[in-house]
Amino acid sequence: MKLLVFDKKEKKIIKDPTWSDITPCINNLDYLIWIDIENPNEESMQFLLDNFNFHPLDIEDCISIIERPKLDEYDDYFFLVMHIPLFTKQTRRLAPFTVNIFIGRNFLVTIHHGTCKPIENTYNNLIEKHGVLIKGSGYLLHKVLDSLIDYDFPILNKIYRNIRNVEDSIFKKVSSKNVKDILLIRTNILTFRNIIFPQRKLFKTLEIKDMEFLIDELEVYFSDLVDHIEKIWDTLENYKELIEGVHDAHQSLLSNKINDIMRMLTIFSVVILPLTLITGIYGMNIKRLPIEGSPFAFITIMSVMILISIGMIVYFKHKDWF
Repeated sequence: MKLLVFDKKEKKIIKDPTWSDITPCINNLDYLIWIDIENPNEESMQFLLDNFNFHPLDIEDCISIIERPKLDEYDDYFFLVMHIPLFTKQTRRLAPFTVNIFIGRNFLVTIHHGTCKPIENTYNNLIEKHGVLIKGSGYLLHKVLDSLIDYDFPILNKIYRNIRNVEDSIFKKVSSKNVKDILLIRTNILTFRNIIFPQRKLFKTLEIKDMEFLIDELEVYFSDLVDHIEKIWDTLENYKELIEGVHDAHQSLLSNKINDIMRMLTIFSVVILPLTLITGIYGMNIKRLPIEGSPFAFITIMSVMILISIGMIVYFKHKDWF
């Protein structure tokens, strides 16, 4: 958990604040409060409920691990639920990571289960540079949302590299591993799209909201966030089409490979067929077969079989069947 209290008059951050230090600063516009709760527990949630008068249903949503993206508007604060994609190295899959945000006149509260690198980086930057804190909670909200959205772009780049890698590998060698990689990339793209899609409407709604802490000057900033999330969506659409093309190409190459194998097996079978016929005839327990008693019978039969095989192979090659 991180607590940040900024004194606007003194233009400095209060060092090592506690819950008791935050209480008198609530609703005092001379201070800006940012509370980041990494793993919500009963004590921290009860403090928010008692001192900030948040709606109990919003507190309940913060405890829930899975909650859809949304924006709830109240008289003196907004409650946002936002998702970002989280990449798990063990499974190589993306999953939604929920960030709950309360925004009011002089406070910002962020709640999430587990470490959130974008928020952690933003917090560390604000400790060094206070410019955003001087402007108020609306600018702080934009800073946090901007860091969360920017976190998507490295994941987009990683997906693109994976697409290129699997594209190169299928032209080198068609294998079942390529199918697994393609399906994994498709799954991650679909998961990413499901995370981004509901938030497009959320950010467009937030852009036009008019409250004391979301002043007109912020409209251009939130408009920029909308542009970023639309860019992410368009990129995912392109990646979806790209991986579908890679999948189709892999299926075509795999089909061609199977056809080549079947062609070679068919030619091999056709070449063996007359040889099997000859060996079958001379293997019958009957008398007076041609050259049966000749000392050169074996050599003659083998020569005929070899000539037949060579002749058929030459014929097939002439027809360009292999």
